[in-house]
Amino acid sequence: MVKLIFLGGLFPNESRREIESKSTGVIQYAADALQWAIVTGLDNYYSQNFKLVNLPYIGSFPKRYSDLKTKTFKFSHIKGANDINVGFINLPIYKLYSRFYQAKKTLKKVIDNDNTIIIIYAIHTPFIKAAIDIKKNNPSVKICLIVPDLPEFMDDDKSFIRKYLKNIEKGLLNKYLKEIDSFVVLSDYMHLPLQINNRPWVRVEGIFEQKTDNIVLEKEPFKTILYTGTLAKRYGILNLLEAFSLIKNNDYRLWICGDGDAKEELELMAKEDSRIKYFGQLSREEVIKLQKKATVLVNPRISEGEFTKYSFPSKTMEYLASGTPCVLYRLQGIPEEYFDYCYMSEEETPLGLYKTIISVCEKEQSELNEFGEKAKRFILENKNPEIQCKKIYNMLSKFELNENTK
Repeated sequence: MVKLIFLGGLFPNESRREIESKSTGVIQYAADALQWAIVTGLDNYYSQNFKLVNLPYIGSFPKRYSDLKTKTFKFSHIKGANDINVGFINLPIYKLYSRFYQAKKTLKKVIDNDNTIIIIYAIHTPFIKAAIDIKKNNPSVKICLIVPDLPEFMDDDKSFIRKYLKNIEKGLLNKYLKEIDSFVVLSDYMHLPLQINNRPWVRVEGIFEQKTDNIVLEKEPFKTILYTGTLAKRYGILNLLEAFSLIKNNDYRLWICGDGDAKEELELMAKEDSRIKYFGQLSREEVIKLQKKATVLVNPRISEGEFTKYSFPSKTMEYLASGTPCVLYRLQGIPEEYFDYCYMSEEETPLGLYKTIISVCEKEQSELNEFGEKAKRFILENKNPEIQCKKIYNMLSKFELNENTK
């Protein structure tokens, strides 16, 4: 029987509140949600032969996290599971070695079956190197890499030291990625820069895991536009602010929550315009409540920049599942089927976004409710953990069959 090990960086329920309280700046909520959805989906196919080896994706001590060392403890993602959260030293730069060493040491302990597949979440050099080292001593072990983002498009830090370290990491990754046996990518375009070639791969652009949907909230009396997510300038948040500034009607409101490099501009504009409310960084549960109360949800990310081709904005799926209509641009990384359930802004300018937002918000609420419900059904029926992870299971099953017939 195949044993599956998920090597990732999610937030166990036992330590979630602690991680939130000790973090400063951006918290990786989107990555955490996707990892948990993958785990939930794979449970349908691997059951008790599935183990988590977890080193949370958190900021470094002391600027972005208040602890120098993280804890090792056992936990169970479902009843009967024997998972382990692995502690490491959280110093900048050194944490990479510590995460590699601790991940490798733990993998050595837990792999007691040659017929093992290690699934790694994200292109994280310490995890990939640890799995490759294990594979060298256990040639029948296979590695599947989930690629939510490409490293060259993930970091806005342009400092000399950061560039130098990134160049070193890129050289190592080019070597390490050749050792990966199969891939799960979030965009069809990713297989080219990853040089997957003839190795098995499957596109799973995202997963929506429905925790609860019994929350019924009334819509706001004002026409309320909501953005939730990273406040990154490259994600178009300033375009949204400019688009809203064109709205002179006092019956409109703009709600924004998240953190990032556009925070200062947002706070300044919120002081000047009382219609704008900035909530800061909220939990997923709080965000979902706001999404249900809003009139329309907006993703202002434009197609400028090569990175848009290689990414699927996670908020797209979350927005659609909320039942509140969403407005976005036609990005290459979003599969065509999604555009039937969104209001599209064809003109990628603040003026174009303004026109689209106004045209949507001025529709009858009953029409918006019907449109939002269709989008919600599309996500819940087609993008849930069981359906999406079946694609991963089918790929790995064929892969296992090929190995067994050699």
